[in-house]
Amino acid sequence: MLKYVHLTKRQWLGILKWSLYGLLTLLVLLLQTVVLSQLPVRGVKLSPLPALIVCVCVREGPEKGGVYAILATLFWCLSGADFGNLSVAVIPIGAMLSAVLCRAVLTLGFVPTALCCLGVTLVDAAVIFVFKLILPPTVALENLWRLLLPGVAMSMVFVPIHYGLVKLISRIGVRDAI
Repeated sequence: MLKYVHLTKRQWLGILKWSLYGLLTLLVLLLQTVVLSQLPVRGVKLSPLPALIVCVCVREGPEKGGVYAILATLFWCLSGADFGNLSVAVIPIGAMLSAVLCRAVLTLGFVPTALCCLGVTLVDAAVIFVFKLILPPTVALENLWRLLLPGVAMSMVFVPIHYGLVKLISRIGVRDAI
């Protein structure tokens, strides 16, 4: 059956690119759930995955990046993330809005992408915090300043790494890429 499948070089490169994005997402998810959840920094758990999703969405555009964002957050939710169902709603919308904003108003540089990553990660963490505060209350309001904001700020340490890797991967299959 595979002898009847004829893919062009460009299609093979597209498969390679999205496979590398998937592998990078899996590695960051494993880093976040296995390593960073066991080693909280001053009681703060870091969350680098939303920033990676935003970086890919901004780099690939709102259409392709939006599909990636939905699939990545769905995979994250199904892996057992805390209030992952809220992240499935918040992160893809924020990532697609970031992609539209960076393409229409801003440039595709590091600083606008980092600011979009900060905004989406902050909104996602704030929505989860509010639901933890309202539904059976499992957190106190003072944890907003002690855990949420430092956690979002420290999670931004991963943005330069994400941005660099996503920029390299996004060049696969593009003509005149070095």
